[in-house]
This record gives sequence, structure tokens and C-alpha cells, in this order.
Amino acid sequence: MKIAAVAGLFTAIASPASAATFVTQLGSAASFAAPTGTAITFNGALPTGFSLNTVNSSIVNGDLNNQYAQPAFSDGSNYLAVLNGGSAMLQSSTGFDTVSFFLGSIDSFNSVQLLSTTGQVIGTFAGSLFTANANGNQDIPQTNRRVTFTRSAGDAMIGGINFISGGNSLEVDNVVFAVPEPSTWALMFLGFGMVGTAMRYRRRNKSVTYA
Repeated sequence: MKIAAVAGLFTAIASPASAATFVTQLGSAASFAAPTGTAITFNGALPTGFSLNTVNSSIVNGDLNNQYAQPAFSDGSNYLAVLNGGSAMLQSSTGFDTVSFFLGSIDSFNSVQLLSTTGQVIGTFAGSLFTANANGNQDIPQTNRRVTFTRSAGDAMIGGINFISGGNSLEVDNVVFAVPEPSTWALMFLGFGMVGTAMRYRRRNKSVTYA
């Protein structure tokens, strides 16, 4: 696949068919908060129709030295920690146009798989694609970000997401699946004061440039 940087939110929204886009937003209290949609906050039962399958992963709170750290800008509630060699798959048979989540202390050994409603892998994305310096810093906006994937017309519906980590740890909170109008999410991003990176995903080689 080919991944190329696209300058600006509206370029991402206007991407041609057969391209899945993702946008990252610098961490803040506003971007940590869950946008409108089917939200998974890890503070209670999963929404109807969703399952969570985990390997070496736990719903936790607070910090544990050398294990996991609460995402920066968090409200202090529970979150999901995926430890070394672990994975955590959220899956639904319902199809969605977007999935958004807040990723804490992003590391290069973190990765995310976007899944279809049948569990097929649509694409795999390393933590280094979400920030220019994926060094696991627990405090700064650059390594604590909201990431939002949006499918284009003609692409498979989004049915799930799989969080994977090759070290301690991947931390994620406020996962939201939605079927919004593009203009609705555009206004939401502008409301956050987003200065992010919009990426266009194509099936071929990988190439990344940061705007």
C-alpha cells in the first residue's frame, strides 16, 4: 500500500474513492473527549453488538511503572492497555464509516489494524505513522493524539479495530464508531482547533511524508 501525506483536513475529506483516510489531532482535553457516535470508554459494558477479544491486555486506571501510563489529557477514567506481545480487538457486525480513538504515549512498536465487518484486515498502521517522533512520551500533545479513520465511498465498511503492541505498552481510550456526514466531522475537527496530519491510504508501497 502507499501512504502519502495530504496537507489539510478538507483535502482528506475530498480524497477520491477507494482511498481510506486518517487524520491525527494533537492531544488536548478537547481531542481526548469522545466525539458523537457509538462510544467505547472502557468504563462500563460494551455497546450492543460489540465484542472485545484481548491477549495480554487489560482495562486499567492510573499508571504502573514500566507497564502502562494514563494517556495525557485523560479525564482520569479507565482505559485499555495492550502490553508487550498483546492485542485487543474490538469488533462489530455493523458497518461504520469512521472510527476514532485517543492513543496515549505513542510508540513505534504500537500498531493498529483497521477491520471490515467480517474481520478482514483493511490496513495495518504503525505508531510511527501517527506522529513524527513515536518515542512514547507520556506528556506532550505530539505523542498523545486522537486518530480518526474515514472510509471512502466504495470501500469496505469499517467493522472493527485491532490494537497491537510489541512492547509496553499501547494505551487507548474513547473509541468511537460512527456514520457521520463528512461536514459534521469537519466542523468537529475545526472546533478542536486541529493542527494534524491527514494521510491518504492506497494499496501498494508505503511512503510517508509529514507536512
